[in-house]
Amino acid sequence: MSDLDEDLLALAEGDDGDEDVMVSSKKRSKNDIAGSKKRMLMDDDDEDDSNDDEDNDVEDSEGEDDYNPGTQYDFEGNDDGSGDEQEERNPYPLEGKYKDEEDRNRIQDMPEMERETLLFERSQEMQKYQERKVLRQRAKSIRAQQQQRQLQKDSTKRSSGRSTRTTGHSELRTSKLSELRKQRAKKSGNYDYSESEEDESDQSDNYAESDNDDYDPHHGHKDGFSDHDNEVKWAEEDLDRDAELEDFNKVKIGRSFVAKFCFYPDFAERVQACYGRVNIGLDKHTGLPMYRMVKIERVFLQKPYSMGKFFTNQYFGVTQGKDRKVFQMNYFSDGPITQPEFERYLNQMAKYDMNKPSLYTLNNKAKELFNFVSQPMTMKLTDQIVRNRMVFNKKLTGTNAVLEKSVLKDKLQYAKDTNNESAVAKYAAQLKNLEKRMSSYEKHHENDQTGIRKLGALTSKNRKVNMDKIRLAENVRKEDSSNVDAKSDPFSRLKTRTKIYYQEIQQEENEKAMELAKQKHQEQDKETQENKERQLLLAKFRRLGGLEEIVSSIPFKIELGF
Repeated sequence: MSDLDEDLLALAEGDDGDEDVMVSSKKRSKNDIAGSKKRMLMDDDDEDDSNDDEDNDVEDSEGEDDYNPGTQYDFEGNDDGSGDEQEERNPYPLEGKYKDEEDRNRIQDMPEMERETLLFERSQEMQKYQERKVLRQRAKSIRAQQQQRQLQKDSTKRSSGRSTRTTGHSELRTSKLSELRKQRAKKSGNYDYSESEEDESDQSDNYAESDNDDYDPHHGHKDGFSDHDNEVKWAEEDLDRDAELEDFNKVKIGRSFVAKFCFYPDFAERVQACYGRVNIGLDKHTGLPMYRMVKIERVFLQKPYSMGKFFTNQYFGVTQGKDRKVFQMNYFSDGPITQPEFERYLNQMAKYDMNKPSLYTLNNKAKELFNFVSQPMTMKLTDQIVRNRMVFNKKLTGTNAVLEKSVLKDKLQYAKDTNNESAVAKYAAQLKNLEKRMSSYEKHHENDQTGIRKLGALTSKNRKVNMDKIRLAENVRKEDSSNVDAKSDPFSRLKTRTKIYYQEIQQEENEKAMELAKQKHQEQDKETQENKERQLLLAKFRRLGGLEEIVSSIPFKIELGF
């Protein structure tokens, strides 16, 4: 007896545990036999043949309805339900902290301690909302993949059923053999439920080869779901390409990221092999800031410096090619890496014969960063963050006080749960002392606010006076410019006159000298005139006789009496 006959005999004498599978196979075999009988009558009557084909399609559809894996899990129902369900509304759509503008104004007017406490609680609520959103998106994508696979299974089953009916008894025998081997593999525990086994009914010539390829002992269902063959192939092709600028921007960190996560305990390890955009100064020609793409190699601890709202002693050691330098973390930009910066970085690497990282490495680093920023805020993590932050930030501020108070409350509650009286007394005293410090800080802060308001009023007043002066100067300048000839060429060379040093003093001296010379000349003229008159008088007296002139000038009064 041949191996084929032995397999057929074993198929006919199947175990009781496989009755459900055998029932479905028997139904299909009956339908196939009926279809073959109807095809034998094709030459006798064409009309009967067409009617038989229609009946055969009906029977095939009924046979296919007997086994439908998708109906057992109600994939379509779940997808419809997921499509109709409403997305959870964002509780704080404005900046991730406030409900609306009115809510933001109300919170800004609150005392600092209450405001920081409320914002801290809202940040925790937003973190939980983001986690739920990510889980919903992941579940939705899984349902969509399951629906797509189910549709592909249904289409594969229909095509395999039609090919079995059209190819005759050889295809039927091959399908029975494949089912028998699947049953044996299931019993032995080595069966792999892969997608490719749905196509085995269409591959009778390459049965042995396809059966070996479907089995993969390292594969399985450890991840909870298996990907489609085409999807896996596309993923492999995508990883084969070179890393581009978008891939590097996925693992790029900036100043905002540093300010939020620099006090996390494993921050130094997570930022290694990330990329950044560091400011190196201003361009001499354009006056715009210049940036360079760099790779973060490690974190150094040096002299503390200010990061705006807090102090830290962390520095980034970065590289570009083989050039190494240490920068403060506040020099890193939040903007994405541009194409010229990326090309300059690649040129530096090519200059020293260095290879850029693969796409697989960048994707793994991006996943690592995502896991780092999405880790839950546990009591232990909060305690470590507060301790790291308070090393260089001893001053009691709103954020530090809220974090420290939250940690002390958790410690006090844990001590009460464990009935540790000494710890309860210790943490209760620390909490009471912190509340006193917070109350005194609020009073002092209110006094500071009063002084700040007065200073603000004075500043606004001075600003108004300065604006008035500037406006007056502008008006004067406009009036002066209106008097200038509009036809004059503004680009012509200005004509300048040399100005003698002490010109005004010299002019005064010249005027005085001219006045003295004029007075002297007048005196000389007067003396000359007097001399001329004296000489003229003497000349008259000599020529006319002085006695006669004197006598003639004497008035005589003679009275004659007759």
